[in-house]
This record gives sequence, C-alpha cells and structure tokens, in this order.
Amino acid sequence: MNEEPVFVRSRWGANRYVYNHRNPAGLALIIIAPVVAIIAMICLHDSSRWSEGELRTAVRRGSEDLTGSTQYVSPDMDLATLIREVIQDSGAGPGLGLDVHREGKDGGRGYTVSTGDTGKRYCVRVTMTRVDPDSRFPFIRQDHYLTASASEGPC
Repeated sequence: MNEEPVFVRSRWGANRYVYNHRNPAGLALIIIAPVVAIIAMICLHDSSRWSEGELRTAVRRGSEDLTGSTQYVSPDMDLATLIREVIQDSGAGPGLGLDVHREGKDGGRGYTVSTGDTGKRYCVRVTMTRVDPDSRFPFIRQDHYLTASASEGPC
C-alpha cells in the first residue's frame, strides 16, 4: 500500500500544493493534465474559425431572418451592423470575425460579407418598404419592412 499523498506542499518557496510524483495517481495527473489542456486548446482553435459551409449557411439563414422583419431605419442608413448581427445570431459558425461592408453599386443596398478564414464572399442585398407609406416625413428614420437576398460573390 502506498502511503504517499497525491498532493504535497511545494518546496520552491511558494505556499501551495503540487502533484506528488511519488504517488501513482499524482504521476498520472502530471501526465494527463497537460495532454487534456493541449487537446482543449486545439478544439477551441478549430471552433473559432469559419469554414466555407458555415459561412454560406450563416449568410443564408441571416438573410432569411432579416426578410419580413420590421426595423426602425432610414433609407440612407448603413445596415452593415444589422446584417452582421443577424448572421452572427444565425447559429452557424463561431459568429466572430465577420467583415460586412456596404458596396456603392446598385443604389447602395448591397453588402459584401466575408471572413479572414475563407476566400468566399457573399452579397446580401436589402430592400426597404415603409410600414406607413403615407407618412408626412418620408426621409426620417421610421419603421420599414426589410427584404434580403443572398448570393455568392461580391456585390
């Protein structure tokens, strides 16, 4: 029977406990703990990167979620932040690392979505329809129905 404890006080001046290499359980913990930490780091790294399939799914789901929604926006407003949020909330991919920027073509309603992890780019086009078309103030910020469509390639 082994009388050595699993944890012993450190002899390096600090008042802390360390694994005891003379105990078989302590020795196993000395070997297993770094292996588990390395595997966890590898898994976390892989889950923080976008794949092409995840980006495609996130952009399509985000544009579907945006279609039919009512937003308090103005026609000249940049919707890049709104598009980034719906794509991040789609449930596909890590969510972080999206680059969404407005393109000047087609009336300024096209937004190119990409990431640094993939070479793919997607175009999300957004159209707005005022909820109250008879408003006396058509150019101020008000509720709009949004319709979004996604296609592969930049806008």
